[in-house]
Amino acid sequence: MASNRFDVVLFGATGFTGSILLEYLLTSEYSRVTHAVAERNEEKLRSTLRSVGDRLGEDLSSTKVIIADSGDPESLAVMARQAKVLVNAVGPYRLHGEAVVKAAIENGAHYIDVAGEPAFLEKMEMKYNTLAKEKGLFVVGACGFDSMPCDLGVHFLKRSFKGDLCYVETVFQNHYGEAGYTASATTYDTLIHSLSEEKIDELRRVRSKIMPEKMPLSNFKPPKRPVVSYFPEVKGYVTPFHGADKSVVSRSQYFDLTENQERPLRVKTYFRGQSFFWASAHPLWLEAFRSAVQHKWARDVLRRHPEFFSFGMFSREGATREQLNQ
Repeated sequence: MASNRFDVVLFGATGFTGSILLEYLLTSEYSRVTHAVAERNEEKLRSTLRSVGDRLGEDLSSTKVIIADSGDPESLAVMARQAKVLVNAVGPYRLHGEAVVKAAIENGAHYIDVAGEPAFLEKMEMKYNTLAKEKGLFVVGACGFDSMPCDLGVHFLKRSFKGDLCYVETVFQNHYGEAGYTASATTYDTLIHSLSEEKIDELRRVRSKIMPEKMPLSNFKPPKRPVVSYFPEVKGYVTPFHGADKSVVSRSQYFDLTENQERPLRVKTYFRGQSFFWASAHPLWLEAFRSAVQHKWARDVLRRHPEFFSFGMFSREGATREQLNQ
């Protein structure tokens, strides 16, 4: 890989996640990592550099700026040719992600994102896994705060367990301070797209392509639980989690089977509510949301008012600085 490339090019540096990633790149831990930032709007990009610089007490005016747009393949190619690793923070990924994956692979850059969308992640594996292998490149999706720890946690348990491990139950929960926590509305938009397009995603067909061999799973299965149940291990009530964790872990288990001849595990993923009330409200809200997004007029209304319709779980501004610090 050419030495004149930046170690990391961060695409989408002006967004909620992108600006946080930029701050991490500027810490002393990454002082030897050369980086550039990319965005379709140069003015917004330089404004973000100024605000992050003011917050950190640094002058970031000399940071390399690359203008790229997910709707402009040539600009993406120019960006990818300048990166050893291309970090994509532009979502929803089902709308904007594939062009970036394609540009990275075709132009010799490793690719990382924080997608939490099973349909996107699995379709990218189906379409680009062979080409990435041929070029010796890594495409690593779902590097957010939930799926990566879940996958690595299952891997660690599998390696460390002294016995025959047949299944794993995982629990995802939010930890936050007195200021609470508000997620970015990009995640909310992703949920709207994912639920409204479930029928056309054809995940069963995609999974038969990327995991054609039948997995020899153990006859010992995770216990059947009600929609809301108490987990003494986490001292709280849980409900099934419908994010990307199960998709990510299942594909890793398939890799262990086909590449390492290891028997795969069964996995069930759960979300821990802050109380019995919130654990019970979550699946009810999700089903109501799923019904609503089948109608275009409802999707338009939901997009305009994320905070109201999510009971404060999401907002266009995302988490405040106080919430992040706590």
